[in-house]
Amino acid sequence: MNKILCPVDFSGTSLNALEFAVEIAKKFHSSITLVNVFTERDFNKIVGEEAIGKTFKELMNMATFRLKSLSESIGSSPRSAGIDRCDYRVELGDLTDQLSFLIRDQRYDCVVMGTTGISKTNGIFFGSNTEDVIEKIRIPVLCVPETASFEGFNKLVYASDFAEEDKLAIQEVISFATMFDARVSVLHINQGETEVQYKQFVEELSSFIQYRKIGFVNKEFRDSVGMGINEYMEEENSDLLVVFKQHRSFVQSIFHKSLTKVLAYSTNKPLLVLKLEA
Repeated sequence: MNKILCPVDFSGTSLNALEFAVEIAKKFHSSITLVNVFTERDFNKIVGEEAIGKTFKELMNMATFRLKSLSESIGSSPRSAGIDRCDYRVELGDLTDQLSFLIRDQRYDCVVMGTTGISKTNGIFFGSNTEDVIEKIRIPVLCVPETASFEGFNKLVYASDFAEEDKLAIQEVISFATMFDARVSVLHINQGETEVQYKQFVEELSSFIQYRKIGFVNKEFRDSVGMGINEYMEEENSDLLVVFKQHRSFVQSIFHKSLTKVLAYSTNKPLLVLKLEA
């Protein structure tokens, strides 16, 4: 995770996500790029009365100055020791399109972005921008709810569904967990599978995993996969949920078997969506 891309619109939600990006970058000695995809309407909401009477060019210059100042404050802060560098970009256009272009052009490894509220269209805890980014870009996305606070990544939960891709995904989770010396729980919500299926799955995974702080959990919860994951996250006071986005559409993969429930109810825990097709 050498290069992190962090969208910033100067809202409290995006600045909160930036705190997570900084902590990750410190561990991985990564660079961070702050990107503001400028729109006059959204910027006016943030600056309020400061925007009155300003031209589009003046507003964009204000946004650029704010982003530059934020980048410099991160780069010069003693709390940011370990970060390779922090730079910034102001772009015009659609957020997802601009992120996709930057990822292709500059080869970023991860996007860290804030998420706001419950979507009115589908009940998912993040807004349409985040949903669109997860659906379309080809690198991992860390979604940070506006109510989340960084207290370390000590306990990670990987939600598994006996998929063949789990073998690769868990290796990615372990790579992340190693940097934080975190415990990993590979969680399967059992809705009727046999114990033989589960044991076979665990044996296959255990045969190539070399990480001492990993455990496998087969939790029976017949009502909803999502609610079962949410319950386990709360019971264990976990810090991060990790899921894997397959090649199918976002709704068909991440949210199959009612996984929407965990995202709708767990609004204070970040979600890392892996994208192994990258």
